[in-house]
Amino acid sequence: MYSKYSPLRTYLENCGMDRVELSFEEIEDILGSRLPRSAYSYRAWWANDLSHTHARNGWLAAGYMVSMVDLVGKRVVFIKEGIHGWNNQNPVDRSHADHDLWGNISRSVRKASEFEELARRVMSGYFKTRLEKRRKEGWPKEFDLVSPDYRIVGDAKYYSMVRGKNLPPAKFATIAEHVWMLENIDADIKFLVFGNDKRVPLEWIKRYGYMVKSVKFYFIDENGEVEELL
Repeated sequence: MYSKYSPLRTYLENCGMDRVELSFEEIEDILGSRLPRSAYSYRAWWANDLSHTHARNGWLAAGYMVSMVDLVGKRVVFIKEGIHGWNNQNPVDRSHADHDLWGNISRSVRKASEFEELARRVMSGYFKTRLEKRRKEGWPKEFDLVSPDYRIVGDAKYYSMVRGKNLPPAKFATIAEHVWMLENIDADIKFLVFGNDKRVPLEWIKRYGYMVKSVKFYFIDENGEVEELL
């Protein structure tokens, strides 16, 4: 099946090399189109994950995996299946680990705890500061995503519709509770970030968004792209 990323697959299949290092610009020349913004901002976009269409139809289809991504230098290294260093755990050259806030989050998110870690890394990149679990005196709880100066405060939510289609009233109540708690703390940026099923925050906003004064809503898609919903 042909896709936007088939030219990259063809290039890797025909290059005759076990290790291929390309700049983002060179990949764009191969594709004949620009990479999405998330490819420049989030290392999660380069995950060796079959649920990502660009990986599945691009380098994975050619029998390669991403070994290293340098977001500062805008370069990526692909290595061929079967050579030293290739495995099923998304190998990473840790000599470049300080170039961004990446951790080993490339595998598909399957539960809330995994999404919380993904959200921590993605939103740290989004706000350009490291976010961690923190609690400040006077706050009602420990929040998932807090900057060192406590001026950015957020929580991560990994929700889905009930049986894939019905509204989740208990989760709606939890969202309302967290909005209320965030509204009542002193911070410059207060937010909730969602994963899994975007319909949940969108339906909540549709019904109750008019009550929100200062809390932002974000959604992280499967490629690590951040979308502001409210």
